[in-house]
Parts: sequence; C-alpha cells; structure tokens
Amino acid sequence: MAAFLVGGGITLAAVSAGGTATASPASSSQGAQLNTALTEAGSAAAPARVRWALGRIRHLGGVEGTATFHNKKGFHTLSFERGTIQSVSGGDVVIKSPDGTTWTWKIVSDTVVRKNGGKTTASALSAGETVFAGGPVVSGTRDARLIIVKPAAPAATSGSQSAQTSLS
Repeated sequence: MAAFLVGGGITLAAVSAGGTATASPASSSQGAQLNTALTEAGSAAAPARVRWALGRIRHLGGVEGTATFHNKKGFHTLSFERGTIQSVSGGDVVIKSPDGTTWTWKIVSDTVVRKNGGKTTASALSAGETVFAGGPVVSGTRDARLIIVKPAAPAATSGSQSAQTSLS
C-alpha cells in the first residue's frame, strides 16, 4: 500500500504488504522531512514537528485515515479524522466522522487544541463541535497531538432578503 501526503505534490512511498512506490527527488526531500517528524512523534521533544506534519495532512481534505511509514528507526503510524465530537470524558475524545467511523482519541500532555483562531485547552472541547484531530498511533492508541475546532456557521438571520437578479 502506498501512502500519500500533501504539500504541493509531496508523495512519499510507504512499504506495506510487500508493495513499494517511488517518489521524485524533490518530493523525497519533503517526504523525508515529514517522515523525520513522524519518527519523533513519540518524543516529547518534537511535538511541534508532529503538529507541522498533521497540518500538512489536514489540507488533504480526507475524512479519516491512517498511514504507516518506515525509516531507519522502524515503522511509525499517523492517523487523522474529521468529524463531530460525540463525547469528551477524562482524557478521551470520541469523534464520529461523516461516514459513520467512530474513533477514540487520547488527550496527551502535548495535545494542542485550537479554537476560534487561538490556542486553548482540551477542557474547552464539547460534544457537537466539528473538529479535525490527528496524531501518532502509539501501542494501538490514537494520541491526539492536534485538535482544531471548526468555527460554527453563522446563524441565518430572520427577515434576510434573498439576492435578486434583474435583466435589463
């Protein structure tokens, strides 16, 4: 299975089930940077690099996904999900994507939550909010390193006038 990543055509080949793919030299360099960030995903020293990688993946526009990468240090898995928060309990956030997939994300010490354009805490999360969550999969658990709350759509005002077109 070949995993793909974003950023102006960044393509990175991941080895899985014996399948391989190749990347161009330019994208290999960018892919190597992303792979390095993922390699350090479990390290407390590199949360900013993991969030950078997740920011790149966020622009894919996918609903949810998991990709496994391999480098000299071994295999590293990263997941992301877009959806609606079903519940927030203790250190867990349950998110349900539009296709019905429900994943539980663990809030870790370096989880970054962004809401209304600024940084906030995980305690600001609430059921019903639309979010993007992403992070490494560590021992089968999805660690949320980045959660971005989508701004609520402005409420329609009553008595608003619809646009009219006149032909002369």
